[in-house]
Amino acid sequence: MTEKGDILSMFKKIDIFVENFQVSVSYFLFLLIVVLGSIAVFSRFIFNLSIIWAEEVLRFSCIWLVFVGSALTVRKDGHVSIDILQEALKNSKIKAFFYVISRLIGVFFLICLIPPSFELIAKTRNSMAASLPLRFSYVYAAVPVGIFMMLWSYLTALPQSTLKILNERKQ
Repeated sequence: MTEKGDILSMFKKIDIFVENFQVSVSYFLFLLIVVLGSIAVFSRFIFNLSIIWAEEVLRFSCIWLVFVGSALTVRKDGHVSIDILQEALKNSKIKAFFYVISRLIGVFFLICLIPPSFELIAKTRNSMAASLPLRFSYVYAAVPVGIFMMLWSYLTALPQSTLKILNERKQ
């Protein structure tokens, strides 16, 4: 195998690991939200007993789920986009061009969000959650982690989706 083939093979293995990690974390967080939310509601209305820390755990889990799940959504090209012009085009090369440009705008936006996301973490490093021994900086670390996961997902999904558009048969 060539050196280029070795690098491509390693890249694919890393991508599979990253995707499996994203799926596993998303499943875990979703399951945590459903189970803990159900227990908290049941406890509150049946036993008239509040689980004080449950609301914060649910909120923080939801924040992390949104950012990790967004990276999975990028992989499936499931984010909301206005593609009426792209869909109206018959030429697959022009269609692919508009597709790539629209996704690169998203990549540019994510890159612009990296510095403010680290500022958010720095500003919240001394703030603590109300009922948990947890710094808000750990909660807001979901923002840059999610951004980097989304960028990785764009890096891997954009070429595949573009090739799919280019290979579409004219109808």
